[in-house]
This record gives sequence, C-alpha cells and structure tokens, in this order.
Amino acid sequence: MSPDPPQSSPPARLILDISRLVYAAWSRTPKGIPRVELAYAEHFLASQPDRLHFTVLDAFGRLRIVNNRPAAAFTRAIARYWEGGTTSITAHWRVALRAFWIHIVLMMRPWGDIEQLVTAQRGRVHYIIPSQLHLERASLIRKLKNAGDLKLVVFVHDILPSLLPDYFTEEDAELYHRRMENAARLADIILVNSETTSDSFRTRFGDELGSRIPVVAPLGVALHRCAGPAAAVLPQQPYFVMLGTIEPRKNHKLILDVWLELHRELGPSTPRLLVVGERGWKSRDAIDLLERNGALHGFVEECGRLPDATVAGLLKDACALLLPSFAEGYGLPLAEALTQGAPVLCSDIPVFREVGGDIPDYLDPTDGLAWHAAVVEYAQPRSPKREAQIRRLTSWSAPTWEQHFAVVDSVLRKL
Repeated sequence: MSPDPPQSSPPARLILDISRLVYAAWSRTPKGIPRVELAYAEHFLASQPDRLHFTVLDAFGRLRIVNNRPAAAFTRAIARYWEGGTTSITAHWRVALRAFWIHIVLMMRPWGDIEQLVTAQRGRVHYIIPSQLHLERASLIRKLKNAGDLKLVVFVHDILPSLLPDYFTEEDAELYHRRMENAARLADIILVNSETTSDSFRTRFGDELGSRIPVVAPLGVALHRCAGPAAAVLPQQPYFVMLGTIEPRKNHKLILDVWLELHRELGPSTPRLLVVGERGWKSRDAIDLLERNGALHGFVEECGRLPDATVAGLLKDACALLLPSFAEGYGLPLAEALTQGAPVLCSDIPVFREVGGDIPDYLDPTDGLAWHAAVVEYAQPRSPKREAQIRRLTSWSAPTWEQHFAVVDSVLRKL
C-alpha cells in the first residue's frame, strides 16, 4: 500500500498594516509613505484578496483588524482622490468620512485585535508593515509572534535619524532609532528601497541583524500616471523647482542664498524658483529667508504641498529640479522628475548616483558657486548642458511597482 502523499501547508494569511494610509485621509495631499502603503494595498487586493487582512492602529493604541470590504472601499476612494488631483473638497470629505467610520467601528467593536486573528489561524501569518509605524512597540510584536506562526516583514525607507541625528529633533531621532533596532531584532524580512539603505542598515545594526541581509526593492514611480496641467502656479519666466519637506538635510538655504546672489546680478531677469513641500523641523534659517527677505519676493514662491498632478505638470516644464540634499534614503523626487523628462541638478551622494545613474548633473552640496553656475547655465534658452541631459534622458527607465512587487512576492513565497 503506497503512503499517502505529503500534505502541503496552507498558504500563509497576509496582514497588511495600513495605519499611515488611513491617517493620511485627513490631509488634502498625499505624502510619500502613505503612497507606498496604498501601492501595497492595491497590489494585494488585486493579487491575493482571499488571503488578505488589514490592520489599523485605533485611537486607543490597539492594532485592530479592519473588515476587508470597508478597507478595500477606502483604498479605492483615496486612490481615486489622489489621482484626480485632490482639488475637490467634496471628494476629500468622502475619503475622510470613510477613514473616520473605520476608526469608529474599531473603537466600538469588542473583538478584532490582531493577536486574536493570529491565534485563530492554523496556517502561517505574514504581517507586513510598509511604514515604520508600531516598531517601537517591541513587546507587542513579540506577543504577536508568540500567539502563532507569525513572520514580520518590514519596509525600511531610510535610517537617517540614526545616522545623522542632528538633522532631526531629539525625540524623533530617539524614536526612530528604537524602531530600527527593533526591526533588526524582530523582523524576519527587512525590505529596503536602495543598496545605499541596505549598506547603511547593515553597518549601523549589523549586531542585531546577524546573518540576515536586507532585501532591496526600489520603489515604483507612479507620478506619471496623473500628470496634469499646473497653470495655477506656472510662472511665465524660466523656473526651477525644489521638491521636498523644508528641513536642514534638504539644504534649502544653499539654494535660497544662490537666488539672492542671482537677484543681485540679474535683477528682473532672475529665473523663478518654486519651493514645493511643507515646512518641517529645524528650518528656521530657510523660512526666515522665504518670509523676510524682500529681494526674494516675486522670484521665489513657497508653494507648500501640491497635488501629484500639479507637481507632475510643474516638472515637465521646469529648467531643472534642484536636489541639493546632504543625505537621502532614496530620493523619489529624482526618479519622478526623470520620469517626467525633467533635467535634474542634484547632490553627488551615493543614493542619487544609484537612482539616477549617469543622467543628472551632480554637484557638491556645499559648493554654492557651482550651484550658482549650474542654475545660470540651465536657465539659458538653449543651454548645452541642459540639452545634453535631455538627450541622456532618452535612456531613462523608470522603476515600476511591478518590479518592486516581483521582489516582494518572491520574498513572501520563500517565507
């Protein structure tokens, strides 16, 4: 009598954390990490809906399971809102009300903690956190692991607060460092966005990592799918764009000092500068220049956060995107600009070289004279250097979410 064939293990259940995405419903414009969570939600809803569960941190600090139907409806609503240009107040309130209803249900429902779901599953469970949220709560994660066969998969966007704490508030740097230590100790798989982040993570947290090596999965670029007109903020004169939160490591002050010098030299012929991004921490010097220096008025415009469609439209017609950062974990604006066909002047730092290859023009982030000369060159009607970069742009291949999730799905299969 032949033996019974071996029974294959049931496929693992997936628990996707969308806490940052749900919190992002209160904002009129999208941020980077919630956009990543949205991409994960869309991918798993399309590819593995029968195995998928969602979790959100409720107002009482509990990780609760969200029913798939409202979670999927919320995901579709916020995707439509962001892709539609975020101009409709009515559409924004619809998204916000869906998020509010999710929180109300989670607070009122007497059951639904993530630990209960893990305990109830006879098969394996993969808990995926595309943000770094909750990772400071090591005791909670250990409790979840003890409740069943749970594997933790974490996406690390950067470890800059651990490497360069002076660029962040003391509280944020300490919290972030704890999260990364716990990720290194507790995560079964660590996904990262670049080889640069992988190298720095292994250097900083190698003792906690042991033999595990972070898996590199570059982020996809989706800005091109919602490119639209930017007439409301589009200058008539040649203009440049800075894109990102106003904070010290983004080096806004260097560019603003360059514009002061340009205004002294060129007067009314000074090219325009559009500063796109919200105000962040430790940015007093840059903000003082934006608010109080009369020489910049009319030539530098602080635009705040803008819808993706508007940003895409601005990049299409800009002389160049300026990225003078001292440090980045990935540099998504660089990839987004190249995808739009926009030239880029950026810092000569490893991660920008990794993302941009030989296409951008690279500059020392401390060399104001070099940035001044590059801006003057790129502002010319037929700038040879700008046209050379545009020719190089024909070889640019944007990283895609399909490529990203091919890596993620392979990792999950191996688990």
